[in-house]
Amino acid sequence: MTHTPKPIAKPDAGPNGEPRISLEWRMAGIVVIVVATLLALTWRTPRKAPPGEILGEWQTTDPQYADRIFEIDGVCISFTTGEGTISVGFIRDVNSAPAGDSTLYTVSYTVDGVPNVVSFFYNPNNGGKLWFKNQTAVIWKKTAEI
Repeated sequence: MTHTPKPIAKPDAGPNGEPRISLEWRMAGIVVIVVATLLALTWRTPRKAPPGEILGEWQTTDPQYADRIFEIDGVCISFTTGEGTISVGFIRDVNSAPAGDSTLYTVSYTVDGVPNVVSFFYNPNNGGKLWFKNQTAVIWKKTAEI
């Protein structure tokens, strides 16, 4: 009877001869997975800031809105609605699209964590003017730069 000797396992091999992964490599793998998961959960695309042409304080001569102020800065959008009432939102994103000789801006913002969107047209002619998409007859002019 012939006896075939068992192959001698290499020190870096498992019981069936497969390569064994060192503890250091296992820990490195766990760290990579944890970091990748944290990045995936917290990553936000950079906020798109409003362009300089729409930054400022805007008012209208329309008597119905004479006590109103619309303001945009690099971080916030605010609506003063008369009698000292101000609604301030934090800008999340600004998108623009050409619209003839004007630009349609859509500003996404949050007020107390609630998402909101406002759209308006901006025309740079004659010192610049804007009008809200839902109120095309009310023209707003910049009264102060920010």
